[in-house]
Amino acid sequence: MASPAETYFRLYQQQVGKYFQVASISIWILDFCLTLSDEVRLSSGQKRWGLTHLLYIPTRYFTIVGALCIVYNLLVTTPPQATCVALYTTSEFVILFAMLTSEGLLLVRTLALWNAQNIARKFLIGTYSVVAIAMSVCAVISSTLKYEGICGETTTSVATAEATKLSHITVGMFSGAAFFELVIIFFTVLYASLRNGSHSTNRVVAAVTRGNMLYAVSLFVISIVNITFYVLPDGWNDLFLTFQIILHGVMASRILFELQNVLSEGFIHQLLSRSRMEFAPRPVGDIPMDEF
Repeated sequence: MASPAETYFRLYQQQVGKYFQVASISIWILDFCLTLSDEVRLSSGQKRWGLTHLLYIPTRYFTIVGALCIVYNLLVTTPPQATCVALYTTSEFVILFAMLTSEGLLLVRTLALWNAQNIARKFLIGTYSVVAIAMSVCAVISSTLKYEGICGETTTSVATAEATKLSHITVGMFSGAAFFELVIIFFTVLYASLRNGSHSTNRVVAAVTRGNMLYAVSLFVISIVNITFYVLPDGWNDLFLTFQIILHGVMASRILFELQNVLSEGFIHQLLSRSRMEFAPRPVGDIPMDEF
């Protein structure tokens, strides 16, 4: 039987975890309100949507769906067992799809930078494929877990065993994402160092490079933080889970909006100066704009 001090500390952990999960959702709501006009402009600004637009929608909205599933199970103390199990299963696959599309946006942007290097492009595509398969396997394995042991009326030992298995699987998913983000950081730094001596770098290329670094480094750091908390003793495991999910959607949208603004400013600059400055749809690096 747990001592009063242990019981109090456990309740404290649960309360802190709830605060963190709800705070993460409030970040998404705030960002959505701040960037709604940018999203409308992005959606209506082009007659034909490219791959980036198709990846953007699930990255933006699937993250909040997965986060809401997690928060509901946390806040509702005694949800129906069937509802609890369904939400756990749904959140796993929604989070997987949101993370894969988010990493897919990073892949598309990095492929555009390395447009003329087939070897680099093949390596990046191969790495993403391996990571996507590994993360999908983790999600499939998690779907075979007996969530009834976590959701239902059961012994503490059974619930702890199932929660431990789920934690290990989640660490596997985050580790795959962190590895791919590290690869993106390496290739972005390598591209920037190779372009340093070139005078042909324009604002679009600079925006993509800067956005890639900000995007990949932020996600890599939070992935490492999440992995660290998941290997800590039970109680703090999922403290940053919802935050990482939300961060994927927020960073993806912010960087896409920034690139859109750079393209718009470059086009206006061209009209005003009537020059041949390479700011718009076809940058110096022969990067097709519909890839962004």
